[in-house]
Amino acid sequence: MIVKDLLNQGVDLARKRDCVGAISIFNTVIESWPNYAKAYYNRGCAYHAVGDYAIAIEDFSWAIYLTPDYASAYLNRGNAHRKLGLTDEALADFDRGIQIMPLSTRGFCNRGLLRLDLGNYTGAVRDFDYALQLQPHFARGYLWRGVAWLKCGDLQLAINDLNRALALTPHCAKAYNYRGLAFFYQVDYRHALADFNQAIALDRDLADAYNNRAALQTELGDYAGAMADYARVLQLKPSLPEAGPKASDPWNHLPQDGSNGGTLTLVNNCGNICAILGDSDEHLNGYTEALQLRSNDALISHNRGLVQLHLHHYDRAAADFSEAIRLNSKFAEAFSHRGSVRHHLGDLEGALQDLNQAINLKPALVDAYGHRGRVYIDFYRYRQAMADFDAALALQPDAAHILNERSVLLFRLNDTDRALADVNRALEIQPQFSDAYINRSLIRFARGDRSGAWRDIDLVMAMSQQQMAKGDERAIA
Repeated sequence: MIVKDLLNQGVDLARKRDCVGAISIFNTVIESWPNYAKAYYNRGCAYHAVGDYAIAIEDFSWAIYLTPDYASAYLNRGNAHRKLGLTDEALADFDRGIQIMPLSTRGFCNRGLLRLDLGNYTGAVRDFDYALQLQPHFARGYLWRGVAWLKCGDLQLAINDLNRALALTPHCAKAYNYRGLAFFYQVDYRHALADFNQAIALDRDLADAYNNRAALQTELGDYAGAMADYARVLQLKPSLPEAGPKASDPWNHLPQDGSNGGTLTLVNNCGNICAILGDSDEHLNGYTEALQLRSNDALISHNRGLVQLHLHHYDRAAADFSEAIRLNSKFAEAFSHRGSVRHHLGDLEGALQDLNQAINLKPALVDAYGHRGRVYIDFYRYRQAMADFDAALALQPDAAHILNERSVLLFRLNDTDRALADVNRALEIQPQFSDAYINRSLIRFARGDRSGAWRDIDLVMAMSQQQMAKGDERAIA
């Protein structure tokens, strides 16, 4: 049997996923013909398939040494470098592969995926653009470009690409999951939930979809459903998802800053739900357990600080936020919440410094503008306070707590028409917002609407009694 026939046998075995058998045949070929570049290349592919990336790199390097313009060897060696986290070497290989073979869809896709890893999202979009020009019906190209648009924050472009991916491959669970994320960020919860449900129906083991649906259910108040989904993720024991939706409430799932284990994150998120349900002791226990798993986690220190803040343990909260900042000096949310705590403690200058830093680090952090606006009010700097509330509402027009804060300031400035409009809007968004009813009752009294004011006070009293009844039920249980 001639050497090329033997090589083809090895390739057939590799295609059938018998990589060990294929490697044995490629060894025989190389022993007989040690300068045969394709034998090294194919053996490198087999080693890559079984996860032996360092050995695969050696074989691809031999193939390139024997055939310097071997584009596929550069591209596959780039993939092996990427698997090992050698991003500079991977990028150099992809660049060289594309230079040799400029019409390679695979080359542009590989480089685009690497650029996604590196956070160069606009560069990734360009690479996927080229790939899709070369192969307009490549479903994964639309999927990957959709993810890149999602990372860029261009949600409608992401949805458009993910729609195309699903038109070409209607049973792609990942496309539904990512489109669900885009809908989530657009606050289109109905379509987001439908997509997460469909992703899970197509792939019962897609941990990211369960995690994302849990965050959405937390946002919608379906805490039992969220806990069930988190329990499912714990069963699957994944690594952290690459992107999860961020809830808008104070216990949100902040983006992770490292490759943490799924168990650690889920303990943290389950603690979040205990806090939402009012079980603050269990919430603190959850974060303590998570910190035992990893004591140097800024996110968990921050979230424990949120519980302390909720319990009005301001000194402890400040200590936890300070620890989070020590561990991650660019943690904007920790600066924002420490600023809020310092405001509670009467340290207005310290609060203002923290909130300025939070906004410098993350200019779109809505709550930081709200906190700073309240600090400016205590400084009697009403114009700057109004500018902060306006900035927060430009970022998040349906932020009920900011609308109420601006209403309070407008009332103080004797602009009762606009104050009433803001508080009414806040109550449309959040009908159980007791502070807003109290604020509106004061505005109505000032405007001479005494019956309306008393109706608001009665509503506040009724809500207070309901809350006390719930507390009694929880204590009995």
